[in-house]
Amino acid sequence: MAATVVLVHGAWHGSWCWERVVPLLQRKAVEVRTVDLPSVGPPPGVQPGVAEDAAAVTAVLDATPGPKLLCGHSYGGLVITRAAAGRADVPRLVYLAAVMPLDGESGAAAFGRTGVGGDWIVIEGDRMWPDPARAARVFFNDCDAETQEAAVARLRPMATAPHGEPVPVAAWRAIPSTYVVCTRDRAIPPDAQRVFARQAEDFIDLESGHSPFFSQPEALAALLAQEAAD
Repeated sequence: MAATVVLVHGAWHGSWCWERVVPLLQRKAVEVRTVDLPSVGPPPGVQPGVAEDAAAVTAVLDATPGPKLLCGHSYGGLVITRAAAGRADVPRLVYLAAVMPLDGESGAAAFGRTGVGGDWIVIEGDRMWPDPARAARVFFNDCDAETQEAAVARLRPMATAPHGEPVPVAAWRAIPSTYVVCTRDRAIPPDAQRVFARQAEDFIDLESGHSPFFSQPEALAALLAQEAAD
């Protein structure tokens, strides 16, 4: 029985970022679900953290029968690491150019291990967002101009709380994982991704920028379909 693929987006994005991948998976007869994380675009004064984002993922997992392949992109890796802990219905985790924290480690601490800076992030009060002048080059460098413009316009501010919130138990300690290294990534450089990839059971190199769901949806869908079948 093939697993249902559950897709978890990263910071500033939403489930819209998977819009090219979802129909490709469906054509391969792969069941797929997406999640919108509450830490992206919350009302003023509201600070959802990793716990709330993981709860949103858990709700989708609980409502979906059978085995689930859980894929997290970028910040979404932090979320799936928490959401899958202790579950018997998630046979594999896929980290797509994603943060992969240790037990008790926050996203900030995990990135600190890799040397990633993030000078393109703007923080004001309890909100953070990518510098609009640099977002296209950082996230969508290998996409066409039309895709870049449309995607940047859909990015939303994010609460700052998740950045420093630790993940109590790293699910990948007990659940087999695959890390997808995006070798042309300008948001999380490939060398930084390889620090995380060494923690995974196996890894795959994908010649892509940070957003293969836009630049290489066919290759990503094929990869996820194979992981779900396995």
